[in-house]
Formats: sequence, C-alpha cells, structure tokens
Amino acid sequence: MGRLFKTVANPFSRTALIMFAWTHRRTIMRWGRSFWTELTQPGRVDPKRITLIGKVLWAITRDPELAGARQLKHVRLDADRLVIDATPRWKGRARLVDTLSEIDGIGSITDERGHVLAGSIDATAA
Repeated sequence: MGRLFKTVANPFSRTALIMFAWTHRRTIMRWGRSFWTELTQPGRVDPKRITLIGKVLWAITRDPELAGARQLKHVRLDADRLVIDATPRWKGRARLVDTLSEIDGIGSITDERGHVLAGSIDATAA
C-alpha cells in the first residue's frame, strides 16, 4: 500500500495518470454512466446484467472509432433490449449495431425513443 501511494504521489506518475484519464475521458465516462445507471436501479443487482453491460462496453472500447465517439453517452439494459443513448444524427450507429449484434443475450438494440436501430446494409444482406 505504501508503494502504491509513493507511485501515485510521484509527480511523473501523477502526470501520466492524468494524461491517460484525459485521453480516455469519453470511454471512462461512458463506463461510469452505464454502470451507475445499472447499479442505482431499484431491486437487486443482477450479476448477469452487469456482465452483459461489461461485454457491451468492452466491445465498444475495442473499436477505436466507437471508443472515441463523443456522441455515444451510455448504454443500459431494459430486459433483453439494449438502449443506446446517443445523438440522433450520429453516423456511427450502423457500425455500433454491427459490433454489438454479435453479443449473446441482446435481443434488440434501440435508441432512447424505442426505435430499433439497424446495422449497415452489408451486414444485414444475406
């Protein structure tokens, strides 16, 4: 514990941590908002739902274009429906749906208004 404190107290380490947090601020806030929304819902915390949200957020974070998207605020689960909070005219929605549709446990992907989001034409063509 003392070593950790010394490492964080080091001005170079502290600067590196601050720069890392600033560079990845959108991803950190997205993870925080999504988990906060899930954990503050009334009732018991369901580990399966937390795991599914973690998988969704990890899939978003792995994609460099989606990870840095400022239009994507947070995600939440409503039964088996994944609700995406993003700006309405965001052009990355199709890529997001294509990325998240591969995750087991998600029945549909909708926006805040309840409209089902569609993936790209290439991904939906059989």
